[in-house]
Amino acid sequence: MPIQNPLKKGSRDPYVTIAQQQLIALGYGLPRFGADGELGDETLFAYGTFLVSQGLRAPTDERPKSITPAGTAALDKAFAALAQGGSTANIIDERHNHPHSGRSVSMPYRPWPKITAVVLHQTATKIGEKPASWHGVPIHFGITRAGKIIQLYDLTEVCNHANGLNRPSVGIEIDGWYAGIEGRPETLWQPKNLSTPRQPMNFPTAQAEAAMTIVQWIVNAVAANGGRVTHIHPHRQSSKDRQSDPGSLIWQTVGLWAQNTLGLSDGGAAFTVGNGRTIPEAWDARYTGNRY
Repeated sequence: MPIQNPLKKGSRDPYVTIAQQQLIALGYGLPRFGADGELGDETLFAYGTFLVSQGLRAPTDERPKSITPAGTAALDKAFAALAQGGSTANIIDERHNHPHSGRSVSMPYRPWPKITAVVLHQTATKIGEKPASWHGVPIHFGITRAGKIIQLYDLTEVCNHANGLNRPSVGIEIDGWYAGIEGRPETLWQPKNLSTPRQPMNFPTAQAEAAMTIVQWIVNAVAANGGRVTHIHPHRQSSKDRQSDPGSLIWQTVGLWAQNTLGLSDGGAAFTVGNGRTIPEAWDARYTGNRY
């Protein structure tokens, strides 16, 4: 329930822990202190950012000095909306350790209502299970082969991961190399100077389930903050050089699932951005005649 009186900096009221847990669940990281029960600058900054997303303060306003009853009511409402979505995710938060060098220069951040899409990628390499190994990757979330979900950027950060789809989208990298068309190993991208061509990887169940979990979580988190995710795209739709990205196996497992289950759209048979490629018939039988 909302508090009755404002909570000032330094407060250890039991509600502080609740507010911190809600902020973390809604995507507002507290990487340094977490839900420690003390109202400090880190929590007030995250709380202030949340208020901006709800239209309860302006981006130019001074950082809040307290948590107010109106603010706790807004937090409760947003958290309830997130919980009703039925999705939880065990996320390894690496945002504080990540260098953020992949953040857009021209538009480093966007308001929540501007987040309208998810883009799926394959890494085309093997990054591994250690969170620190992902620090050179410009992506919002990495999904390891074992099914770990690693967050590297805030959802409101614009990250250079998908060419012309950067500004409206959240990016997900699925670790591993996958054929452009499943069952046709000649469509697997091969690095230069390999003595033996590599073979396509499988898509482990734990990894697939983690990818679907984080797509649902993103949809819920954006909705809880006043926005709406309406689309899911393969990277190939925004770059001719990403023909096999993320590959038919990932797209049919996660991309089509998101359309059928969450009501998202891929833009249709002719959709591309910039010099991107359409979704081929080999990935989606609806798009008859679209070439790989």
